Amino acid sequence: MEFLLFCIIFVTALLVAFKPQKQKLAHILLTISILLSLFIWLIATWGMLVPAGNL
Repeated sequence: MEFLLFCIIFVTALLVAFKPQKQKLAHILLTISILLSLFIWLIATWGMLVPAGNL
């Protein structure tokens, strides 16, 4: 998951650097990377956020 996040950010950086006309796609990819990082954080800390037996 973290590698996928890194790849999305790397592709976004390449788009911004070499194809500035694809700025809308770069915004979408950065939004996806933020949401993916929040999802990774939620999955990693789920055991601490929701104590066992409460679901």
